[in-house]
Amino acid sequence: MVDPMIPMEPVSRENLFQSEDWLYQVKWDGVRMLAYLEGAEIELFNRKQRRRTENYPEVVQAAATLSCSSAILDGEIVVMNQGKADFFQVLKRELISNRKKLSTLMRKIPVHYMVFDILSHNGESLMDQPLEERLQVLSHLIPTDSQEVIHRCESFDDGFGLWRFTGEKAWEGVVMKKRQGVYRPARKDPSWQKVKHFQKLTATMVGVFYSGSQVHSLLLGIKDEGRWIYIGRVGSGLKEEERRLLTDALSSLKREDPSVINPPTGRNPGVIWVEPILRVDVRYLEWTPQGTLRSPTVVGFRLPES
Repeated sequence: MVDPMIPMEPVSRENLFQSEDWLYQVKWDGVRMLAYLEGAEIELFNRKQRRRTENYPEVVQAAATLSCSSAILDGEIVVMNQGKADFFQVLKRELISNRKKLSTLMRKIPVHYMVFDILSHNGESLMDQPLEERLQVLSHLIPTDSQEVIHRCESFDDGFGLWRFTGEKAWEGVVMKKRQGVYRPARKDPSWQKVKHFQKLTATMVGVFYSGSQVHSLLLGIKDEGRWIYIGRVGSGLKEEERRLLTDALSSLKREDPSVINPPTGRNPGVIWVEPILRVDVRYLEWTPQGTLRSPTVVGFRLPES
């Protein structure tokens, strides 16, 4: 019976720095996952210690081929879409409740397990060993490109180069880690530090939050498989002129019911639902585990698609 731990977390910082005492890894936009291997038994648990073994059968099958009697791996489950990790898609695998749909989702949304640390190997805890030594053990267990599903995250000496590369790819960011750092579960530790790029997407206004006499913020949605999905609310970046124009246009855009299949729960006084017509360019920091945007800002508006 596995007693899952809470994984170690990085602290956030605004700017990356370069040092020989640190190494640099890609920060993947996915679901944090610990894999526990004990003989033929393999279990997966997320950062909240919730069992997810049945959600990712392909990861379990791939882990069974690793050459060890036991191990604890730390990494991120990701879904790659057009060359970048797609958090919105991996959430569908993480939150699936209908097991009958799993085989279909496995074909439509294949996952990868990006492993960046090893906490135990063949019965020996490695958490008190320096990161560099743990990564040496991991490199023997998972050689580069030896697996289709499980991948070992590469570590780089050139932090600025990796920052530029991840920015060009529109990836989430970089995690910098002290080479001599030990693993401290269940805490945020400054020996791991994350620096994130802001992301961009084009969403659609599906509603507005009305306060006083004008539009205060926008409710956003995106279309997925023909259905509108609510992804959060944004007020930052809206100019006063834009608020006035949207307020004046409300009468022609208003609708009775939400177009999204997952509107915010509870009472929503001040919310007015609108036809999903106006597109909005948004900058945001990351997706939340609930599938909404964190720290979104309006960048601009686009004409409706014809």
